[in-house]
Amino acid sequence: MMFKKKLIIGITIIINIILVSSNRVYADDNSNKKSLIVYETRKNFKSNIDKVNHLSELLYVFNNKVDNINIDDYKKGYLNNYDYIFVININNDIGNKVFLEDINNYNKSIYWIGDKIENLLEHNNKYSIKYISKNNNITSLNYKGDDIILENESDYNIIQPNNKSKIISTMSDGYNTYPYILQDKNLYYISNWDMYESYIFEDTLNDFFKRISFDESKIFVKIDDVNPLSDTKKLKDLANYLYKENVPFIVSLTPAYLGKSTKTLDENIINTMKYMQEKGGSVILNGYSHSRKEKSNEDEYEFFNKEILNSKNEDVNIYIKNRLLSGLRLCIENDIYPLGFEPQKYAITQDGYKEIKKYISTYIGRYQNNSEVFKMSTFPYVIKDSKNFNTLIPENLGYIAKDDKLAVDKIKYNYYKLSMVRGHSGGFFFHTNVDTNYLKECIEYFKSKNVSFLDLKKENNYINIDDIKIESNNKNIITSYDKSKSISKNNNNLVFNKSINKLNDIVIEFVVVVLLIFILIFIVFKIINRRNFTRR
Repeated sequence: MMFKKKLIIGITIIINIILVSSNRVYADDNSNKKSLIVYETRKNFKSNIDKVNHLSELLYVFNNKVDNINIDDYKKGYLNNYDYIFVININNDIGNKVFLEDINNYNKSIYWIGDKIENLLEHNNKYSIKYISKNNNITSLNYKGDDIILENESDYNIIQPNNKSKIISTMSDGYNTYPYILQDKNLYYISNWDMYESYIFEDTLNDFFKRISFDESKIFVKIDDVNPLSDTKKLKDLANYLYKENVPFIVSLTPAYLGKSTKTLDENIINTMKYMQEKGGSVILNGYSHSRKEKSNEDEYEFFNKEILNSKNEDVNIYIKNRLLSGLRLCIENDIYPLGFEPQKYAITQDGYKEIKKYISTYIGRYQNNSEVFKMSTFPYVIKDSKNFNTLIPENLGYIAKDDKLAVDKIKYNYYKLSMVRGHSGGFFFHTNVDTNYLKECIEYFKSKNVSFLDLKKENNYINIDDIKIESNNKNIITSYDKSKSISKNNNNLVFNKSINKLNDIVIEFVVVVLLIFILIFIVFKIINRRNFTRR
């Protein structure tokens, strides 16, 4: 009977994976087309952001094959293997003449991002646009009539268009307006791509790839950092409010808390999690335990710390899998069913993502784009079947900080920028101690914008790791696991064995004491008898 149940669950998971893959929509069947990223450096000198990794993940929204190559390693004819070319992070004049010759003759789609566009234009008569200079006084962007005020100072390239160029977006220094993104024949060009300032570039990819249909836009609401010490009354109050507002929500649960001793799920928090699931909540696993070192200025997280960075991949993979198993087992044996995953503070290495991908379909959060330093980035789209993810649902709206009076305004402005993107998705989060007035203001705002809230249980999700299997589809959740491996059972056995051992120790101590008393009495009587014998 158990075998049949596991077989049915396994077949259901496989069918859902196939259905999800077959339902992906690409314009003009871009799923069979390939993109190539050509770069000089993975990171520019102003930041530690690995834009190559970030761009690579982003492009999986539009096609399922993305490669990258350092421009110095480029060999003749290599561009011809690809349908789309992206050029990024070129800091110095291009010395590879073979690349310049090939890209001059390339007739498919090119997207040049940032610097050294002049190297292309001066060797090509195809394009009539002209590079002018740089400007570091740009203060705003405009896209389809919507303005974005820039927060960071940066260099922007000034391009002079021709009368046949299509100006897609503009930028201004307060005095003059210049092209920010333009198209000339098969060439798209963006003056500067700062992924923290706007999603304009990301939306233009819809036109670059000729995308003709878009996914429904959805926003998730997430209660973050729930753990065995969380205020269960406040959690229930939050669940009741969201349920009353007909807003499904996500609960990010860490099932163990490391203090002076390890505290795991007790009856109170277990019942609260069950209650929240009944009220429309979907649980995701936020690692096994929070493990940041309290007396350290360094970033030391469960899946991103010195020990992991200095270990071999095989050891790290075993460590990650064991943490997943421990956390999932604590949940599933108490009728708590995680449908996705996020690491503590979103911190994890590139190899860590790949290990998680083996077992879990759905990742929710921001993206750590490199393995050397703790740097986050995010996306305006759900990403599927990429190098690092089965499904990534991005957190891109920020969070409601308890004492930040501007928190709601920041989320509104982030949504204003996000909503410029066709087919966008995303979400925001808050902690248990959130000011409920701020939360209510957010929910009312999104409702006024006719936002669809993401119900994770309605999506196709699966977790499949050793004996643990969890699968959801249209609010139906199917689970199975080997109860003989139950942590609670093993803990109970451990407690029982400890009790027996303690009882044995007590019995032994009692016997020893009785024996000592017996020996003492024997000696005393012996002495008394000797004295009596002497008197006679």
